[in-house]
Amino acid sequence: MLSGAGLFGTVGTARELGPDAGAAGVAAARLAVAALLLLSMVVVTGEHRQLRWLLRQGPVWVSAVAQVGFQVTFLAAVPRVGVAVGTLVAIGCTPILTGLIAGHTDRTWLAATSLAVFGLVLLVLLFALGAAACYAVYISAGRAMTDRRLPMTAAITAVFVLAAAMLSPALLLTDMSWQASAAGVAMTLYLAAVPTVLAYGLFNRGLREVQASHAATLGLIEPVVAATLGVVVLHEHLGVTGFAGAALVLVGLVVLIRSSARAEQSAT
Repeated sequence: MLSGAGLFGTVGTARELGPDAGAAGVAAARLAVAALLLLSMVVVTGEHRQLRWLLRQGPVWVSAVAQVGFQVTFLAAVPRVGVAVGTLVAIGCTPILTGLIAGHTDRTWLAATSLAVFGLVLLVLLFALGAAACYAVYISAGRAMTDRRLPMTAAITAVFVLAAAMLSPALLLTDMSWQASAAGVAMTLYLAAVPTVLAYGLFNRGLREVQASHAATLGLIEPVVAATLGVVVLHEHLGVTGFAGAALVLVGLVVLIRSSARAEQSAT
C-alpha cells in the first residue's frame, strides 16, 4: 500500500512537466489508457468474464464516480496551487473526510478537522479539497469492495472502464492537440501505467488488510513524495500564508493519527 501511495505522489510533478493541457482532457486520456491497459491484463488472466457481474456492484459505480471527480479536481488544482500544496490538501485531508464518511467521528476528529479546515481557509484550495472528498469516497468504496471479496484486479478494471466512459466526452469536447506531441504522449502513458494501473493495484490490494481510515492515513506518504518532488524538481516555494495553512493541516493530521494509534493500542 505504501508503494502505491508513493507512486501517487509523482502525478503532480508529471503533470507539471508535461505540456500545457486542460485538466479534463488529461484526466480523460489518463483514464482511457489505464482502462485499456487493465482490460488487456484481465483478458490475459481470464478475469474479464467477471466484468459484467462486477458492473452491477454498487461499490464499483461509487468508486468510478469518485475516480472521475478526483482526477478532474486534482489535476485542476496542481497548476493553480502547485504540486506540494495541492497534494498536501488533496491527500492530507482524506483521513479526516474518510472518518466522516465512515462515521468514525469523536472529539479528537472534530478538533483535527477544525484545525485542518482553518488551514484550508488560509490556503484557499477548493479544487484540492474537492479532490480530497472524492479520494475519501474512493477509499471507502474500495474497502466495501474488499469486504464483499470482489476479485480486485477485475474490480479495478471495472472501475476504470466506467470512469473512462463517464469522462470520455472530454476527449471530444476539449482541446486535445497536446496529445500530438511527444511530451503529451509520454505524460499520458506514464500517468496511466505507473501512478494508475500499478499504483492503484498495489493500493487496493493493501485495502484487504487495513481499515479505510487507516488506509487514508498510510496514504499520507503521497504528499511527502509530492512535496519533495515539488521543491526539488519544480523549485516550488510557499509564502507565509501557505506555510501557515499547510502547518495547520499537518497539525490536524498529527492529532488524528496519534488518536488512531492510541485507539488501536487500547483495542489490542
